[in-house]
Amino acid sequence: MMGQQPGELESLIEIGKSFAQTYQPVLDFAGWKVAMLRYFDVVAPEHFHRVERHWNTNEVFILTAGEAYLIVLAGDTRPHLPFFALPMELNVAYNVKQSVWHHVLMSPDAHIVLFERSETGPQSTDYAPLPDELIAQIRAQIRL
Repeated sequence: MMGQQPGELESLIEIGKSFAQTYQPVLDFAGWKVAMLRYFDVVAPEHFHRVERHWNTNEVFILTAGEAYLIVLAGDTRPHLPFFALPMELNVAYNVKQSVWHHVLMSPDAHIVLFERSETGPQSTDYAPLPDELIAQIRAQIRL
């Protein structure tokens, strides 16, 4: 690039990328984290067995490739009916509100960009296994 000094670009922008088949944070700034989510066992429909919620943050999901479903359930201390299995549209932002039970299920070619607070992790996340009957009802709505 013309006129570029060594390290000049890095002083102006930060680039985050990941092609790993997992959840991978790529940028962290001003209290927010950007992560890439690609297909792996946790988001495979055949391994679906639990949902999670983050009590410290909303979480934004943007599907940029492939197909995915955003699973959302009602409930305060435990998830319960009703549930919603939303087929995600490409390049649409879905904001899962703080403390809402959720999960994503993805096709093998799917890619999702996530935004959440930097401190979000196992220490600020509750996990809840779902009963087999509810898992079957949710899976019946999924077309991946």
